[in-house]
Amino acid sequence: MFGRMMASALALTGVAYAQEAPQTAPDCTPQPTCSVTPLESTPGRLAYDAPFFAQFNPQTALDMVRQTPGFTLDGGDDRRGFSGAVGNLLIDGTRPSAKSQSVEDILSRIPASQVERLEVLRGAEIAGDASGQAVLLNVVRTASAGAGVWEAGFEYNVDQLAPRGGASYSGRNGQVEYGVGASIFTLNRSQPGWRLLTNAAGAVTETADTPSPREFRDGSVNGNLAFPLWGGRFSTTGEISVFRFQADNQFFFFDPLGAPTRSFTSDFEESQSGFEVGLNYDRDFGPWSMALVGLVTREIYESEELAVNRDGAGVVTSDLTQDQRQQSGETILRASVSRSLTPNHRIEFGGEGAFNSLDQELGLTGTPPPGPIPNSNVLVEEERAELFGVHTWQPNDDWSVESRLAWETSTLTFTGDTDQTVELSFWKPSVQITRTFAGNNQMRLRVYRDVGQLDFGDFTSSAAIADDLIAGGNPDLKPQTDWRIELGADLRFPGGAALGLTLTQHDYTDVADVVKLTDTRGTPDPSDDVFFDAPGNIGDGEATSLDVNLTLPLTAIIPGGRLTVEGSLWDTEVNDPVTGQPRIISNRSETFVEANFRQDLSRFSWGVSYFKPGEIQAYRFNEIDTSEEGPWVDAWIETRAWAGTRMRLSAANIAEGTIHRDRRFFAPDRSGAFLRRDLRQREFDGAPWVVLEVSGTF
Repeated sequence: MFGRMMASALALTGVAYAQEAPQTAPDCTPQPTCSVTPLESTPGRLAYDAPFFAQFNPQTALDMVRQTPGFTLDGGDDRRGFSGAVGNLLIDGTRPSAKSQSVEDILSRIPASQVERLEVLRGAEIAGDASGQAVLLNVVRTASAGAGVWEAGFEYNVDQLAPRGGASYSGRNGQVEYGVGASIFTLNRSQPGWRLLTNAAGAVTETADTPSPREFRDGSVNGNLAFPLWGGRFSTTGEISVFRFQADNQFFFFDPLGAPTRSFTSDFEESQSGFEVGLNYDRDFGPWSMALVGLVTREIYESEELAVNRDGAGVVTSDLTQDQRQQSGETILRASVSRSLTPNHRIEFGGEGAFNSLDQELGLTGTPPPGPIPNSNVLVEEERAELFGVHTWQPNDDWSVESRLAWETSTLTFTGDTDQTVELSFWKPSVQITRTFAGNNQMRLRVYRDVGQLDFGDFTSSAAIADDLIAGGNPDLKPQTDWRIELGADLRFPGGAALGLTLTQHDYTDVADVVKLTDTRGTPDPSDDVFFDAPGNIGDGEATSLDVNLTLPLTAIIPGGRLTVEGSLWDTEVNDPVTGQPRIISNRSETFVEANFRQDLSRFSWGVSYFKPGEIQAYRFNEIDTSEEGPWVDAWIETRAWAGTRMRLSAANIAEGTIHRDRRFFAPDRSGAFLRRDLRQREFDGAPWVVLEVSGTF
């Protein structure tokens, strides 16, 4: 499903991060030569006060976070469990009590005027944190009475305007904090393209034109409230959100001489609505600190697709209608207590429980009548519990050692097309040693076991009609586990330059990939068996990864210039269950790079951004599916012509990035003979398009 990319910012307080008084910062009002250097509080805490960000003319806390040297915001949604998916963001020392709201959304609702400083926390400063992140960012707010932030704009693309905007207000009245906000986002982007079909000898058998207009609408209303209660502090957040996506997929096929042979059209529409409520309660009992967290999320997803095949004369040869409905929910409770035993030793322990569910109903009708799809009408329920303990030892200001042990257990129950119960349990130990040297530089060595996330959508099936295959679900899928040895460095240089490096060796068990499943149609006769692919486990594997984060001020050669680069390299290997030969792991990009250049001058700023993900391959039982896209390049200019208001004009996709797909088919499977090839390319119509955004505060 299309959906929103929802990064997790889960409610978790865990550690009470001390808020030290900020040091006096030099005035850094917008100047071409203004350099960003941190205030030093402790070896593990780098504090950047609000005046350091003035040159970037920030409207929100998100604008400031994006300009923090050597830091990459992470939603943390790629690991299993509540504590393993909390990301690397703190606000006033605690986690935002929200999950369906992304960390970017949360930060965009905090006016920059309410931010006192940003703190990059490392080493002993994050000891005991449950996220497993090497670096955290703490947004420290002022005690301001209240302020609001607003944004309005549109995207112009192929004679269509797609409006967007939002507003929020937050503040404090004594010890009571409050906030409310709303946003709307729309897109109208067509993706026309072509297809080239060839046989095993490389001869063209068919070509196709593939226009595809698309529309997306998204909106949300949210609020938060916090106040003292029973000697502690209670806080709550809530959000109601909706989205709608519609696409008209059209495929017009021609023979090598250009004569029409057939056509395929698909009208697809999906929508989702949901709400979330998060609760936090924190209180100290003598030397002990207690944190209680509750989170409730409910969502309803619906989609409908009508597909029609016609021959070269336009006569309908077949049709297919698919209706899909999913109801999902998550309820989480967590409790933890912590205390310092001595100035150098600290302990924390606690537990969490969760109940997750996904109920899918799928209807598939057509002429001729389609066969049933296995695992398409299934109720999935999970009861999960986790216990954990953490000990932190800081022998001196330069060294810190954190040891952690967690154990989780869960019961998965499937009813409907599949009736079975699966029991899972995992030990998750971790040891991290951090060394600070030469002022603000740090090195860390970490050894730990990671357990991959379970996506309940991987348990349910549906028809991928446009691709003519079953998007299979597999109740036998288990979480991938991963022993990691991680060597990291966070290096800080004069003038605001920063370099982060993380080299990791991964040792996988139960690699999550793609497996072949068989639908026997309920008969012992193998002649009517139907084969399809689904997420599954294919054995052991290994990988080496390198992550890089560079912030480089260019003021010595370009006044007010700044370059940031993020990238990663992956080298993966697993034995293919079909061919028996080593190959890369499916759906893992081997490269990724994002670079941003900006120059801040006295009255305006301008910049260019570059984003290029690497090639992705999926190894189905009879197909190798390769996808690659980009590069995506945007150029922008913004002005500070009016006090408290910013206007940005962007030319998006100036390189006219393309989306490539190469499907190679084999018979009877990938160990057999090469059969045919399907080459596809799409690009956004009307690129580059214009985006105008105006924002301000009130």
